[in-house]
Amino acid sequence: MSFESDICLYNLTLRQRDSSIGSCAGNFSGKKSQEIITATSNRITVLKPDTSTGKLVSLLSKQVFAIIRSISNFKIAGSGKDYLAVTSDAGNFTVLELDLPNNRFITLFNEPYHKSGIRRLSPGNEIAVDPNGRAVLLSAVERNKLVYVMNRDSDNQLTIASPLEANRSKVLAIKTIGLEVNYENPQFASIEVDYGDYEDQNEDVNDFTHSLTFYELDLGLNTVVRKHSETIPQTSNFLLPVPCGPDSGSASGSPGPGGAIVCAANIVLYRNLYGDKISVSIPKTDKQQDEDVYVVAGVTHQMKGGFFFLLQTNFGDIFKVELPPDRTLVISYFDTIPVCTSIIVLKSGFLYADTEYGDKYFYQFEKLGRDETFASSTENYSPEALTFTRSDLENITPIDVIPAINPIFDSVLSTDDTSAKIYAASGINDTASLRLLQYGLPITEVVESDLPGPAHRVWTTRLTRADEHDKYLVISFIDTTLVLSIGENVEEVSDSGLATNEETLQIQQIGRESLAQIHGNGIRIIKDSEVVNEWLPPAGIKITVSASTNRQLAISLSNNELVYFEVDENDRLVEWNERKEMPSRITSLALGEIPEGLIRSPFLVVGDQDKIMRVLSTDPSNVLELVVMQSLSGVPVSTLVCFMNGELCVNLGLDNGVFARTKLDASGQLYETRTKYLGSKPVLLSKCMKNGENVVLAFSNKTWAISDFNTLKISSVLVPPLNSGTMFNSDDCTDGVVGVYKRKLVIFTIDDYANDISLNSLELKSTPKRLTQHGDHLFISDSGKTSHIEKFNTDTNDMDAQIDLAENQKIITTAVVNFESKGESYVLCSVATNYQSSGVFSESFIYTYTMDLELVHKTTLSGIAYSIVAFQGKALLGIKNNLRLYDMGLKQLLCKTTSFLDTVSNIVRIDAQGNRVVVGDLRESVTFLTFNAKLNEFIPFVDDTLPRHITSMKMVDYNTVVGGDKFGNIFLLRCSDEVSRTGEDSTLVRTKDKLYNGAPFKLDNVCHIFIEDIATSFNKGLLSQGGREVITYAGLQGTLGVLIPFLTRSDIKFFKALEKAMRSYVPDLTGRMNLQYRGYYQPVKNVVDGDFVETFNDLDEDLKKKISDEVGKSVGDIMGKIFDVRALSI
Repeated sequence: MSFESDICLYNLTLRQRDSSIGSCAGNFSGKKSQEIITATSNRITVLKPDTSTGKLVSLLSKQVFAIIRSISNFKIAGSGKDYLAVTSDAGNFTVLELDLPNNRFITLFNEPYHKSGIRRLSPGNEIAVDPNGRAVLLSAVERNKLVYVMNRDSDNQLTIASPLEANRSKVLAIKTIGLEVNYENPQFASIEVDYGDYEDQNEDVNDFTHSLTFYELDLGLNTVVRKHSETIPQTSNFLLPVPCGPDSGSASGSPGPGGAIVCAANIVLYRNLYGDKISVSIPKTDKQQDEDVYVVAGVTHQMKGGFFFLLQTNFGDIFKVELPPDRTLVISYFDTIPVCTSIIVLKSGFLYADTEYGDKYFYQFEKLGRDETFASSTENYSPEALTFTRSDLENITPIDVIPAINPIFDSVLSTDDTSAKIYAASGINDTASLRLLQYGLPITEVVESDLPGPAHRVWTTRLTRADEHDKYLVISFIDTTLVLSIGENVEEVSDSGLATNEETLQIQQIGRESLAQIHGNGIRIIKDSEVVNEWLPPAGIKITVSASTNRQLAISLSNNELVYFEVDENDRLVEWNERKEMPSRITSLALGEIPEGLIRSPFLVVGDQDKIMRVLSTDPSNVLELVVMQSLSGVPVSTLVCFMNGELCVNLGLDNGVFARTKLDASGQLYETRTKYLGSKPVLLSKCMKNGENVVLAFSNKTWAISDFNTLKISSVLVPPLNSGTMFNSDDCTDGVVGVYKRKLVIFTIDDYANDISLNSLELKSTPKRLTQHGDHLFISDSGKTSHIEKFNTDTNDMDAQIDLAENQKIITTAVVNFESKGESYVLCSVATNYQSSGVFSESFIYTYTMDLELVHKTTLSGIAYSIVAFQGKALLGIKNNLRLYDMGLKQLLCKTTSFLDTVSNIVRIDAQGNRVVVGDLRESVTFLTFNAKLNEFIPFVDDTLPRHITSMKMVDYNTVVGGDKFGNIFLLRCSDEVSRTGEDSTLVRTKDKLYNGAPFKLDNVCHIFIEDIATSFNKGLLSQGGREVITYAGLQGTLGVLIPFLTRSDIKFFKALEKAMRSYVPDLTGRMNLQYRGYYQPVKNVVDGDFVETFNDLDEDLKKKISDEVGKSVGDIMGKIFDVRALSI
């Protein structure tokens, strides 16, 4: 008996989450410039400002298969670089070193400190670092604190000592920091709550005492002592260290008293070990006077001879706080930006805002604040009403934006003939937006202009070998050729020497100073705009295809002859003595790039009508002799040979829309073939450049870019489908692309080949709640401070209509239902008045609108409808644990049936197919029901064995449902065929005994994986033309992922073996086991971790070889298999 499932999925993240847990800045690369490291819960990214543009550039991004809890940087005195301290659910204290030349992090230490998982006693909640890098304190939520002493050995290598404990029972730590003390014993400060006195009290206690506690590490005695503790306001929540200096050994060199800035509700305080107490109120706007203001982020910025603090409140306002020598706190309004988790100030005058949600911002300082300030030096704090008025940004200017789409509340997959688009409802209140995500490379358009007619081909060329930039832009039409000059102005050239009355087949700068034009009736050689030579084919014979390098030229004639030329020592193009007759019509030719140290390309690749590719030699001793041949799946209409990632590659465009790439070694042998279907049209190829590396352009139904920067990627380019294109290199535009389509010429650049998802946004009025698609429209229900319904046209990207609800009305969900009795579709909107997060409300009802958002009527409900779907020409609503079926009435919706479900508690999701309904419950997972038309009743017949907390759900087929819960799990549940047949007989189901107080039958848990994000929506469809159907999902923190089904058992067996081998040989940066991570709440089942498997491409060759030996496949075969899964689906 086989226990192998027929279903196995490949989980792949298309876009990583955006919600950050923290950021820090330091000299991680060992150079003088600063880098920013930002971390989400499973990824570490290194950013650096580009000094020429001021933009933030991503240097490195590594996924961690663990849950990162905290990060911080530290530098040992005398060391040339910063190290990164990381804590995670692995239970290890991890120290990482950045190795930029090798594009990796090196794990220096993984010191175990607690059990794995996230626990309140695990000292990984916060990291506090001594400014001089001598000690690192790890703090738990409760009781435990560990201090690690850091040092260097005689080889200048980082060392770490065994941890010292600083534990206090029944004490909660709110915030912990390291203090500046020059080179005295390291000190730390912590906001703590001692709940020991209240532990046994039965009643609620709201007046816990908060204290500021100072800890000192005695380096001589190697112990940690609690040096001082004092009471601080009960609402204290944030700390910042105060510089201490100046001193010869000071970490800052800035004059300061040391100690800590303590932030509480509406107040900022200064405290130190010597009893100094200074306080100042936080200014408020007029609208904030009745609300508490908390500091949620801040930074201490040290300059030569001074320092100041930037504190951000929960409303986004930033205040500049100063502590002058006269021991007063001075506070002033600075600017207002989105609420951040971290604020980073760089020495170069930039500010990085790591926002809680939405886009991340990079600012440049214009000035350091206003003249208007508030000061206080009172020891006994008495609240003052300080007010300020917000203004536009005055002190900082935004210069770069890093797009972020968290949080995502809903998403819709829309597929047309050429592309797939994902619409995501994202953001909160002022940052609310509808995000359009499209799989493809975004472009920056430089210019677009009209052409006199439809163009077929386009080339750019230099006039001499020594030219740095292109001089001519040559465009080929049906019977003519247009020549334009490339310079400050693009103008037509009338004296180029080119035959403008011929349709050009190819343009090539050849030899030292010549230009070759190949057209159907001959070859023209031009030098200094003069025709110096012209080669003509025999009478009645035409040139059909050509290929060239700077020193070689090959053409095919209409009589199937192949003619080969080379440039001699006198810089003349000379025909080789013998021609070669091919067995069938030649459809494509390609001469590869000339390798360094050689004077000619060693191979000529020929494609013919018989679907054969031949590799011929160009060696003078055996010119045009066959080296190797290979059959193809289609006729090769375009061939391009170039170096990619240091290897010579033959790129083929076939007439059936398939692109193929195979590698060509020095002996002429072909290996490692990769293919991808690009569209229904024949594929034409061209070449462009990016940072000195070749990129292949492919033109079919869409324009594609094939790059190999360590990993082969085939990505569509988000530009209108081009007929032809090529590289464009001028003084003003390097690494550009020029293309033609219809009667247009366009010049653009592709800035980032790694970013293959384009992101556009449309601002919404309030926090989006639900997206409902109907034809070419999206109905967007916003439900933040105010509620709205907006109708978005996906063809024009405009809002066609909108409607506003009353202030006390909150939209719960919306749906489009086609009522069979009316023969029309309507928008149903579930609304609750005076709704609170606890679920309390005053009234609940359904608004019914026409498709133009005109109100038809209102229907009062007994409870809130959290889900609405269309079912057999009626509307099916889930209200608490009731299913209610409504039909359209004149004055309100008419209830046709109500089914009470005693096995569920609160229905939050419903999906339906045919006669079957699937409901997702807030606590009781998924239940399948069948509708008995005679009894007019919904009857549950199968449910889950686990009490999952459903957040999203979708039926994959009649017997299968995919869902997600609030703990970050994704699962696939299936009803067996036998149970499904039984479920169709509702009479038989009613006679069955309930199993474990649930339905008579149980669902099979087919697949399960932990994605560490709360799935908010699922969609099923195609992401690429000709690809396989997949399931896409969106996560609350901004994750976009895809579940790809394997089609064969051999693929399932291979990838499970590869994943198992990689788990044995590839350690995680934090020491977390991948199997434990992906099976956080339940063992991973029948899902291959595609994110983990794809890291195989980044491993060193020795490790790849070990894994390949374990799997029993070559390294090339493994990389090909990994490529195929993505290529066939995305």
